[in-house]
Amino acid sequence: MKLDKIDIKTTEVLEWKGVHLFHFQGSACSQKLRIFLNYKNIDWVSHEVNLIKGDQFSEWYLGINPRGLVPTLVHNGDVHIESNDIMTYLDQEFPNTKLFPTNLINDIKKDLDYEDSLHFDLRRLTFRYLVPHILGKKDPKKIDFKESHDGTIQGQGDAYKEKEISFWKKHYDHGITDDEVIESGNKFKDIYSKFDSILKNQNFLKGDEFTIVDLAWYVSTKRLYAAGVPIDKYKNVKNWFDKLDNDNNFKKEANPIFILKITKVILKIYNKLKGKYLTDLVDF
Repeated sequence: MKLDKIDIKTTEVLEWKGVHLFHFQGSACSQKLRIFLNYKNIDWVSHEVNLIKGDQFSEWYLGINPRGLVPTLVHNGDVHIESNDIMTYLDQEFPNTKLFPTNLINDIKKDLDYEDSLHFDLRRLTFRYLVPHILGKKDPKKIDFKESHDGTIQGQGDAYKEKEISFWKKHYDHGITDDEVIESGNKFKDIYSKFDSILKNQNFLKGDEFTIVDLAWYVSTKRLYAAGVPIDKYKNVKNWFDKLDNDNNFKKEANPIFILKITKVILKIYNKLKGKYLTDLVDF
């Protein structure tokens, strides 16, 4: 999604040349973009946004992304947000090694929209099983600042920001509930059952050619596998995942940051002792 100039308050970026990516190492959406850029051999400048410290709530960053999310792309002075939209744009601008086959463009767009609609479900399982509540919750003052920020998206007020604010306020109060885990977990159970059937007779999700849909779901699957979704139960999905995960260019970008490797183990033990591990709540 390309922002209008009226949306951009940090106007210095309008003069920037080349490809600049604002991202965070542990963000699944950022991981998609980094893998995409490297896969297509696009030269890019890295700008780290530390989500743990709250860099995304700064006036400067909200001036280029009013939603306060990563990633954000600045390309020759144009600002783009939302990872799947950014990849769609870049695949057109850099047509070498196209990941959107012409004959599948409409189908792929629908698949990416669906994958994007599950973002809060992915986030729920991430913050229940990989990120301790004390690290995951946001400072109420920063949430209030973001809520009061009058940024626009393509000249209009942003309804999506309300969903973000609601999630973080709710998460601050009680974390992710068992009911939320069950609801989100069952969605992914259905998805991987479907994927397992699809991959029985083809190498990738859209046929025998690797596409952006595989890239997007690889990153989500890597995160969900770490959170406790038993990918091993889905033989064809596991074979597809292993094939991609054996590529170091994929693996290095999608690996969790160091602190999450530690907290994952702690949370796994804690949830297992309480009988509330993901597979205790969802019958995959």
